[in-house]
This record gives sequence, C-alpha cells and structure tokens, in this order.
Amino acid sequence: MRYLILSDIHGGTLELKEALRYFDILRCDFLVLLGDLLNHGPRNRVPGDYDPMEVAPRLEAFKEKIIAVRGNCDSEVDQMVFPFPCTAPYGWILVPHEERIVRVLITHGHLYRYASDEDRERMGLKKGDIVLSGHTHVSGIFPQPSGVINVNPGSTTIPKGGTKAGFACMDEQGITLYDLCGNKLGFLDFATLEF
Repeated sequence: MRYLILSDIHGGTLELKEALRYFDILRCDFLVLLGDLLNHGPRNRVPGDYDPMEVAPRLEAFKEKIIAVRGNCDSEVDQMVFPFPCTAPYGWILVPHEERIVRVLITHGHLYRYASDEDRERMGLKKGDIVLSGHTHVSGIFPQPSGVINVNPGSTTIPKGGTKAGFACMDEQGITLYDLCGNKLGFLDFATLEF
C-alpha cells in the first residue's frame, strides 16, 4: 500500500491541486489528511488562493480512499461539507515491513505529547513507533527522546520554519518527504527503526 499524506491545506486550492497530482504520479492507494483542511486559522495569513468551497469538492473525488483526522482549525460545520469522516483526533495505520509491523499514529499534532517516556506510555506508543502529524507547518523527521519518531509533511499551503510547501508519501519501505515540485526532502527508512 502507498499513502499520499497531506496536512494543513488551510483552504489553499492551487497548492492542493498541485499536491493531489502526486496521488497518481506516485501510484498511491490512499490519501491521508492530517487536519486543518478548510480554514486558515487565526494565526495564519489568508492564502492568496483561499477558496474552501473549492477544496471540499477536490477532496470529495478521493472520498473512498481518504483516512482523515481533525485539526485545531477544523470545526463541526466543516464536517458537514465532507462526504468522509474527519472528526477523530487520531488513528492508526499499520504498515508491514519485512517481518515486522510498523505502527504509525496519525494525528494533527496539537493535542498529544510523545517526547518523554511518560508521554509515550500514556499514548500507548512504543519505541520505534512513528507519529505522523502536521500542525507546526514545519516539514521534517524528528526523533524524540522517548524513541518515537515524529514525521511532519509540512503544510501544502503555509509552510513555516524555512521549509517548503510539501507533502509525504508512505509505503512499506518508509516515509519520503517532498516539496510541491516533487523534489525529495527527506526519507525515514523503516529498516533503521529500533523496536
């Protein structure tokens, strides 16, 4: 299975259109949405191509292939325009890798902490687990002191921290970070995970 991973779209239609092209280019099976889909939020600039009414139908085309979690800018009224569930604060994707299963927690990133051993245990995470989250708009692979690895695809629309607008792709080998031009920015190789 291959997953295209998007986060923090914030109503940006042109960037979403660009990112969704990679669903076919990378031959993906599912689209993972890590929240903050329609609204720009009070701490972000309004995207130049801000059109939430256009974002919803673009995502609707993938409705049977979407796995989504709610972000801090996603409201109940937003859910009314989506034909797929987007209210859960987190979910799990289990990815087979060689003789093991890689556990990937998907969440927006604003509710849960996992850096310390205590946080990791409270969340039911194990060393070697991956937390796939957005929220900060900063793309990267961030190993935590708890042994959990946080992977953030960044924002398709409002990148921060000097990173580029981008997305991620996950398969049985690992997670690759890309910018919207298709340039690879990083790779987490599942073979390097310590369980």
